[in-house]
Amino acid sequence: WLLEPFTRYVLEPMKQGYVRLVDWGMDHRMAIFFLFLALFIASASQLRSQGRELMPLMDTGISQIRFEAAPDTDAKRMELLLTQVETAIKDELSNGWFISMSSVVGAEPGVKSFGAARLLQQAEVTLNIVDRFHRDRTLDDINQAIQRRLHHIPGLISANVSAFGATPLSSIRATVDIMLKGPDPAVLSTLADAVMLRLKNVRGLTGIERSWQYRSERIALHVDPAKARLYGLSAGDIATQVALAVGGAPASSLRVEGENAIPVWVRLKENQRADLESIRAINIRSKNGHFIPLSSLANPGIVTAPTAQTHQYLEPTIDVLGWRQNVAVTTLHDEVMAALKDIQLPHGYSMHDEGEAKQLSESAERLLKAIALGMVLLYLMLVVTFRSFLDPIAIMACLPLAVIGASFGIILGEKFLSMPGQMGLILLMGIVVNNGILLVDFAKQAMQEGKPLRQAILESVAKRTRPILMTAM
Repeated sequence: WLLEPFTRYVLEPMKQGYVRLVDWGMDHRMAIFFLFLALFIASASQLRSQGRELMPLMDTGISQIRFEAAPDTDAKRMELLLTQVETAIKDELSNGWFISMSSVVGAEPGVKSFGAARLLQQAEVTLNIVDRFHRDRTLDDINQAIQRRLHHIPGLISANVSAFGATPLSSIRATVDIMLKGPDPAVLSTLADAVMLRLKNVRGLTGIERSWQYRSERIALHVDPAKARLYGLSAGDIATQVALAVGGAPASSLRVEGENAIPVWVRLKENQRADLESIRAINIRSKNGHFIPLSSLANPGIVTAPTAQTHQYLEPTIDVLGWRQNVAVTTLHDEVMAALKDIQLPHGYSMHDEGEAKQLSESAERLLKAIALGMVLLYLMLVVTFRSFLDPIAIMACLPLAVIGASFGIILGEKFLSMPGQMGLILLMGIVVNNGILLVDFAKQAMQEGKPLRQAILESVAKRTRPILMTAM
């Protein structure tokens, strides 16, 4: 009796109204067909214009702060910059939202690990703050405020802050990843500067950076082969000894009970390797055990070189990375491509998009193949169930109508179509198929009892409205 008022005043009028609408629709089939066709086209167009993304941006309460100092910044200066960055972060979160943060500068020498390919001049801070239910600012607002503070720290050439955990694949370094390929690093650096200049005018990017810098000073030994052979040495032998003297080598390990062994590195003191004159004075051991100054075997000089060397398929590369605001990946990709469409590339150089848009396109292609296979299997299953080749077509003809509801749902939710949204659309199509099976099955049973087609359809709609509404809700 508690549900009787709802049944009498809500459900029954809705059911009778729907039956009358279906009755009218069977007399105006072409009007109904073109109405739903127009709604489907409008909804599909709206989904397309709304934009797509792999995963929606999420307020995870965790941020990643990446910053880079000028080339050739030493360890002491990096330690000072890291302290300034951490202070700026804590000042922005002085209201009690700060929980913890973890900072990493560079990468440990000789240790290979996923995602640790950082230079000494590059650092990353992982920040944890209280969840979104205990603060009145979004993570995006906080990230932008922290980024503005970091831009006022002298010595940083880039500083970008983004939400952690909102990246669909761990292999994607940033939403926008423009990869340039070519043989000459100097030309690649110039092209990367041109790309960055154009991307600065793209709306929706919170920040951009490049994978490596070019203005890094290096010491080239310029070994004299004739002089080296006098002492039984090769250029490789001399380079190895200089590298050990300047960069150091593991000599032993410090063992502490309950801890992993700590490697102990041995190298020259800083004042013995800090400038070109000190390098020239490094003693090189010959094959017979004598020591010769490096200046007697080589002519060291300072040259400009990239801070790192990156390759794809053995070809030198440089990446320009960009992070997005709350804007669709497809929309941002179109903006980026429009900004770069007239950029001139020299012969032998190419430009590729390796960011989220590429992954989105590949995943959409795989999803469409899976949906097509699912449609075929669904049709075959319904053919066996109804023992008819036409009844499954009547059921599956309703599938495109699911796009209408999905389109309005995404608009009302102020979201973009993402992979979770597409999975929801597939589930919605499954409900549509289930509802269609209920209607067609009941109508066929009524027709087997001798009732005409029109009456069978109307009775099916009247009796199945309630369970269909329960399933749909």
